[in-house]
Formats: sequence, C-alpha cells, structure tokens
Amino acid sequence: MKLIGLDFETANPCNGSICAAGAALLDNGLVTDKREWLIRPHKSIDWMMERFTKIHGIGYYDLRSAPEFCEIWFSLEKFLLTGDVVVIHNASFDLRHLRAVLQFYELPGIGFDYVCSLELSRKMFPEMASHSLDKMVARFGHGFQHHDALDDAIACAVIASHTGVPEEFKRRFEYRVMV
Repeated sequence: MKLIGLDFETANPCNGSICAAGAALLDNGLVTDKREWLIRPHKSIDWMMERFTKIHGIGYYDLRSAPEFCEIWFSLEKFLLTGDVVVIHNASFDLRHLRAVLQFYELPGIGFDYVCSLELSRKMFPEMASHSLDKMVARFGHGFQHHDALDDAIACAVIASHTGVPEEFKRRFEYRVMV
C-alpha cells in the first residue's frame, strides 16, 4: 500500500495560516519520495505568533521569500494523489487548515482518502498513556525531529505502515469550490 504522510505547521491560530508543509510517500514501509515547503501565509493572516515559532522554529523572516500556498498547491495536490491513502496525525487540525487555505485562494476542489493516525493509534494501542506523534513513533523505534513538517509527515506514515490501515478508519476529504 502506498501511504502519503502529510503535515502542516501553522503561523498562528487562524485557520489557513499554513507556514510549512511536508509530504512523504512510503511504499511498503520505505520512504520513496518526499517534499517539503516553507509557505508564506495568505496576506490576511500573514503574521507569526511567538508561541508557534518556539514550537516549530519558523520565524517571520524565514517566510519573506517563500511562496504562498497557491504557488505550491498543484505540486502538493499531485503528490497527495499518488498514494492509496493520506495519513495525518490529528487529521481534523490539518484538514481544517487545508480547507481554509484552499478557500482563501479559491483553488479548485480535491478529494482523497485519508486516515487519522491519532485515531488509529488510540484504537490499536489503548494501553498507552499518550498517543502523541512523538510517543507513537518512539514505540516503533523511529527517530525524528518533532514539529518539522517533513519529519512529522514521515512519522504519520510510519505509524500507519506499522499498524496497517483498516477500512473502517478510512475517511474521505472532499473540498468543493463554493460558487
């Protein structure tokens, strides 16, 4: 199964304030392709909250020459569609930001199957005290830099590659352009 791990980092609490994106393709448990982008948030929410910068290390000046989301979207979209399922830890967070940024730029619709690796982890390992991304990948002996969009994306797919993706965990993300 081809798994696409996906992760976004955000600049501030505003929906759509994506400042970094990471995506990785795992084919039979091996990373075979990966992409990452720094992204300047939409002009309406183009500011960094210090608390967020302390988490992911991305600052305002890191993004001045970065492309906006609309400039990277078609590459990211094409990449997402190369897998069988997209894996996202705490999917509701990342998908809320994806939906918002697609609306900001009035980008065309997309649909893909996804699984939330947080939900999957809770179901498969109920005995664990924490199902955070770092705790879950530590269980599988996978080292990574937490809150780095690409490393987090790989980690999401690693969880799914170790647990499998039962059909009942698959969901559908649909975004349609509002007219």
